[in-house]
Amino acid sequence: MDFIKWLLPNRPISDEMLELLEEIGKIVTRTSGIKIKYNRLDSSTQVVEQIAKETNTLSLVSNCEAIYLESFYEFVPLFKFCLTDQKGLVIVERNSKAKSLMDVSSANVVFPHSTDWFILNPVALFFIKNGKIINYRAEENSAANLEPVELHYVLNNNASVAITTSFNYNLLPTKEQKRLKIIGEFPLLPEYVLVASQEFKEQNIRKMEQEIRHWNTDQSGRLSKLGLHLLTIEEGNHYLLLEAIEGLGYTIKKYIEEYDDLLVSCITVNQQKDITELEEKCSRLKNFNDKLIKMYQEVRDSRDRLSRDIESATDNIILFIKSGTIIGCSRSFCNLLKYSRQDIMGKEISQFIEASIKTPFSVLINQIDVGLVRSFFVKLKIANGTVQEVKMEFSIIEQLDSKIIIGMISKNQKI
Repeated sequence: MDFIKWLLPNRPISDEMLELLEEIGKIVTRTSGIKIKYNRLDSSTQVVEQIAKETNTLSLVSNCEAIYLESFYEFVPLFKFCLTDQKGLVIVERNSKAKSLMDVSSANVVFPHSTDWFILNPVALFFIKNGKIINYRAEENSAANLEPVELHYVLNNNASVAITTSFNYNLLPTKEQKRLKIIGEFPLLPEYVLVASQEFKEQNIRKMEQEIRHWNTDQSGRLSKLGLHLLTIEEGNHYLLLEAIEGLGYTIKKYIEEYDDLLVSCITVNQQKDITELEEKCSRLKNFNDKLIKMYQEVRDSRDRLSRDIESATDNIILFIKSGTIIGCSRSFCNLLKYSRQDIMGKEISQFIEASIKTPFSVLINQIDVGLVRSFFVKLKIANGTVQEVKMEFSIIEQLDSKIIIGMISKNQKI
């Protein structure tokens, strides 16, 4: 690769920002030996579409666009420009069993008391749509705009969930912080993520990070003047955004490809009416609690029967979940791999199967889940050290609370 494209905004940007980006481009060249070729984005086509067509490209995209490109294409984040180093936090009481947004979707929620609260955020809108917002007035002995009153509401059991900032959380004494639990964090303001191919990152990120770190220190004044913070990427730190988007009724694919004020439209004019209707629905649903438990037990029993049937099947079949953990394997598949069932069960599927194409198996699993991929050639890692290439077909079984992926070697394959 003699050069790599850097896709810049189509419309003019300030000379200061342009110089900043060009200096980062020079760092890329120094650390990788690859020249930068600056191109303008085409305003008639979505950014993600233009980037997805390329393989040797750098570009700044939004946080959600970066998640989309990582999920459906082989582009990964390098680092990001942020307007603040503060984070939004979703906090519950320490002993709460809640681990995700869906666990507290209809809970009593309290927001910081501030007229400047940035509200157009998927996580905040998730609670506005689904939760029960508590309105509170500043106490007489409280400077509400400074003191984290919303966190005291959780500490005093007046609310189940608090949406707050990392600044407000750090205002609490350590003793009180220990009484709380952070479900997750989310960006308070837009973030601009520099993305590149997986191959480029693997080959160059270590050298780049070291030089970028020195450059960031030297140029801190210039960055502050532009209102920017240059930060590294936290691995796996976007699950809360994804959960909030799905909780609003969208997939990340639809959110990016069809976005047209979707977040604003999810808040109705008469929110109180929606909340009342939701409470009535919840009340009716509670009457069916025993039936739901029985349904869950039937699904679980069905899953166990499926695993037993798979284990005794003559076809070459393997079952695994989205994380890649194997939960079932036919006897003929075990014989083909020359492993015992105990050697395979509970292991990660990539230990035994890898894709023949360059796309990581974890990415292909996501594509199988959303229906983009149904079959592809894989390499079976046989216990004796040999590799056998076969075509596998995949399908999904939807369960009450999870999904099972079935992989089966095509019947027209010669094994």
